[in-house]
Amino acid sequence: PDILMNPVRAFLLLLPTLIAGDVWPTPNFLSSSSSSSSCLNAEISAPDASDRLNKIMARYNFTSPGCTDGFDSVNLIISDPSYALNQDTDYAYNISANISGTASVITITSKTIYGAAYGLETLNQLTDADSHSVPSSIDVVDSPSYNHRGFMIDTGRRFVPLSTIFKNIDAMAMNKLNVLHLHFADWCRYAIESDSFPSLTSSLVGDQAGHYTKQDVRDMIEYANDRGIRVIPEVDLPGHSTWGFPLKTSGDLKYCTATNPPSLLDDADGKTEATLKTIISEVIELFGEEELFHIGADEISTLDGEGCTIENIAGIETKIFQHIVDSERTPVCWEEGYYKSGGAEGFEGEAVINAWNAGPRPNDIIADGFDAIESMSDNFYLNNKPSWSAVWYDISSTPSSAESSKSPTFRGGEVSMWTDNYCYALQCGAFGPDQNVPVGAALYPPSMDDQFTSSFMGMVWPKAAIAAGAFWNYYELTDDDLKTKIEGVANRLKEAAIDACPNDCDCDELTRCGDSYIN
Repeated sequence: PDILMNPVRAFLLLLPTLIAGDVWPTPNFLSSSSSSSSCLNAEISAPDASDRLNKIMARYNFTSPGCTDGFDSVNLIISDPSYALNQDTDYAYNISANISGTASVITITSKTIYGAAYGLETLNQLTDADSHSVPSSIDVVDSPSYNHRGFMIDTGRRFVPLSTIFKNIDAMAMNKLNVLHLHFADWCRYAIESDSFPSLTSSLVGDQAGHYTKQDVRDMIEYANDRGIRVIPEVDLPGHSTWGFPLKTSGDLKYCTATNPPSLLDDADGKTEATLKTIISEVIELFGEEELFHIGADEISTLDGEGCTIENIAGIETKIFQHIVDSERTPVCWEEGYYKSGGAEGFEGEAVINAWNAGPRPNDIIADGFDAIESMSDNFYLNNKPSWSAVWYDISSTPSSAESSKSPTFRGGEVSMWTDNYCYALQCGAFGPDQNVPVGAALYPPSMDDQFTSSFMGMVWPKAAIAAGAFWNYYELTDDDLKTKIEGVANRLKEAAIDACPNDCDCDELTRCGDSYIN
């Protein structure tokens, strides 16, 4: 048989018969017959299948009426049928199949229904669409390197329509990404309706329109959870906070506004603190059992003359961290929340630090007592248009001066799509007038949702799939081998009606393969 064991450089040469394309992300171990294949006409079955597992099985169709002498059943053996989705969810799975005598069963074994879903996805990728056949002998043993494999969508600037979110969730599931980080409050908007403060979204009208109802969010979470994907909320503060300007007018939030950009003020009367706690509690309730709550805390601006000193900024961050901990959730912030303001000090062992800039790396963060997530901007900010080879990056290799016996967790990585370049003005005017207009500003109005969606999807896919592969199981690949493998991924995305950038051209904010989105 052909055998794949991580790491192997010559993977492409080892699976010559898998004409459906290479499995992606690459499994830890895959052995398959190179000389024979069998047709697949199988029903999927599992004992005592739950509603969620039935939904998972319904997404895959392995029936082929013309096949009479191949595999005739796909059996799922799941030891824990729980719906639970958290940092400890087990996504491992095994696949075993061998045509011999009367044996014609493919068996997928996993601890959880989500591992079973990944096994079905891998089997689907091993199936040739034209002949509806699979290798006659298959042995897969697979599990991720990291349990946090995320995609961050910035809908706090240019609003990302719900249908676009759903399409991205579909693509995430195909590529075994399991965390949707929803950055929904930034310079341009607070993108989820609030019962406590309705003006946060009622003020979004005309070209500024765009927000999710609470039912939209519930539907989003259910859709994601059904695909093994958690949804993490982020309300950016105390910088990046002009989302709250409707509450500045009402006096519920206090700001330092003498210079741009504005920043939230931890006022002596406690108005800002009380309002933020109410908002965060409402979001926690909406997002159900999700463990993580991200508060941003990046790119802060000190305005000492109005009271927004570094101490004031750290103070409001610390209070919000404590509120999240008191709410039995885990606070997350970008690296500045500890390494610039110090707001996360005292939450070692309770908080997660999200690295992104040229500062501390996960090993440094872990040495300082925090769980870590890697979102390195040079490699994983897709709005910066990194090359495919830059996105194929080993997050365990980031340099660090850390030396510690502490044992927090390196949770994993995230790939991100920020929508700065679609704002109608630089950061929606937060930096004042007379600034350069972003390149994609013409796609900001809701009337351009279709064009924006095509642009967004072309910027994200298939590059986000490359990051997904690196988070799952990184190994050395030449640029040519990576290109060949991702061409197969892009073809599968196209077949699934995911509007990814074609393999042989470039996609940016305004053009795809040289054709403009604007008529």
